[in-house]
Amino acid sequence: MTEKLAVQLTLDSVDLNSLTQPVKSPKSNNQICGGSVFKPKHCSKNLHWRAEAWHRNFPGDKKHWTSKNFATRKAAEVWKNKQLSKFHKHNIPVDAEVTLSEWLEYSLKAFFINLRDSTRTSYEGYFCKHVKQSIWGRTRLIDLTACDLQAFENYLLNSGSLKSVGGLSPKTVRSIMLAIRKSLRFAVGAGIIDKNPADFIVLPQIPDKPVEYLSLAEIKKLSDTSKNEPWGIFFPLAFLSACRIGELAALKKSSVQNVGDQYFLSIEGSLNRVKDYSGESSKATILKIGPTKNGKTRKIPLLPALVQAINLHFFRQQEEALKLYGKTLDDPYMFSADGGLHFVDPSTLRNWSKKMSINAGITRRFTPHMLRKSLATLGTNTAHIDLKNISSILGNGVNVCANHYIGSDLSTKAAAVLQLQPFCDVLLA
Repeated sequence: MTEKLAVQLTLDSVDLNSLTQPVKSPKSNNQICGGSVFKPKHCSKNLHWRAEAWHRNFPGDKKHWTSKNFATRKAAEVWKNKQLSKFHKHNIPVDAEVTLSEWLEYSLKAFFINLRDSTRTSYEGYFCKHVKQSIWGRTRLIDLTACDLQAFENYLLNSGSLKSVGGLSPKTVRSIMLAIRKSLRFAVGAGIIDKNPADFIVLPQIPDKPVEYLSLAEIKKLSDTSKNEPWGIFFPLAFLSACRIGELAALKKSSVQNVGDQYFLSIEGSLNRVKDYSGESSKATILKIGPTKNGKTRKIPLLPALVQAINLHFFRQQEEALKLYGKTLDDPYMFSADGGLHFVDPSTLRNWSKKMSINAGITRRFTPHMLRKSLATLGTNTAHIDLKNISSILGNGVNVCANHYIGSDLSTKAAAVLQLQPFCDVLLA
């Protein structure tokens, strides 16, 4: 192994302190476009912020500038980003100086057009925080090798945490590297590089962990403890429907539908906290109801007793709305803090459910996602629901459901082995 390759494969020669510091890409006359937002020395009375944007029609061309003044920094940022987006449509950074970080940011705008807002927010975090603030982000795309990316992956695993000392989880690192791989495939298609170096790296393995699920007795404790709470329907509904926390937060009265005598939940969206891409809010992130995780609508049949409990929940909620507004609401949210008028943050539901688990005496660490795994496990092992229907209810693929949602401990395996009793009787008779 050559000395150069050895340096690339190890972190010993890298100053880890410098990797966490923001870095600036080297200035190049071949940059395609850029811009800034600032307070000018001389500005009008009401317009305190100026946004500037520039672009080149081809590498080496002079900069073409455009600018505009705004009352708020947010409005200036939105305008600048719109201008840069226009420039990107007509200018692809194919010059030899484009860096990995610059390409990742460009490809996110130009090629990743079908991402959900929550996924786009995650990708921006990967590219703008982890890649941009590392020495590998400054590497020219045409110089990038598999050894560079493998060294970056090793750094993330060992020292990549931005909040504390240590590395990121294998799952997070794997997600980052897969996002980079996908972006670099577009670079191959654009003719910037001949092959994708990310195709040759070894991704970290995600350790197999036992599926954590609750027993029916534990779920009963949770249900009884929260019965008189405003969101008392949460635990029975979350378990029997196996909905994700964001899907539960997005439910409205109209989500409960029926065909004849069969009632069902129509899961059409999920509430998530995402970056505000519209620029209409003064906050960096907003709560937004978007598509479900797999982008598909699914119907989950409801048992009659659960339908009655849901109707009782909405009846009590409408009584609260009458007190607050003097009228009932046509289509209230199922989980709300103001009589159904507005939804609640999924994190609020999550924190409340964890508090209820403590009150119920659940000693182990509880998350609402355990209720999905509990239905998958108990439904398969105890109620003997076939795997295809279980996976359809959860909205996951059959393999994902079998590998990550259905638990099997000694008691469940012992119950399964009891089915072999007739064979045992014949052999040992």
